[in-house]
Amino acid sequence: MAMVKSNARGFTLLELMVTIGVAGVLLTLGVPSFVDVVRNNRAATNVNELVTAFSIARSESIRRGWNVSVCRSSDGATCGATWSDGWIVFRDDAATDTAAPVVGEVLRVWPAMLGSPTVATFANSVSADIGWIRFAPRGVIRSAGAAPLRYDISIAGCIGLQKRRLELNTVGRPSVVREAC
Repeated sequence: MAMVKSNARGFTLLELMVTIGVAGVLLTLGVPSFVDVVRNNRAATNVNELVTAFSIARSESIRRGWNVSVCRSSDGATCGATWSDGWIVFRDDAATDTAAPVVGEVLRVWPAMLGSPTVATFANSVSADIGWIRFAPRGVIRSAGAAPLRYDISIAGCIGLQKRRLELNTVGRPSVVREAC
């Protein structure tokens, strides 16, 4: 009796089931940590964009000798809306340091923040509605609230240390820390 050699190639049903089981376990463990990485990156991006805006406004006020302001803006041309909707940096043509900002030349526009965040604002550690910040020609802050100014940014679904706290001191220098949601 002659033996017939089989040249069949492929996976057995058992091998396929084990492979699918291992892949399922890896996905179950990996996807939640990937979602956390995405949330952390969104939180960091949001606060870094706001720090960039304040830094540009401060440096432009010193360089040009103008009042330069940052205000929340949804349309990129006027002040209004919420910080989550976006903001603009512009030459401020207000008559006095305490008057509401008057949009002159718009220097830069930022779109809405990523991840549907909530932004809470504080002046001198007290909750306040800070809609704008003005930097005088020497780079010091003039705003709707008393310095130091604080922005607490929490993205939707915030867990762990994904909240960011941005604080501007009286001379306009930012500092950022991670906080529990």
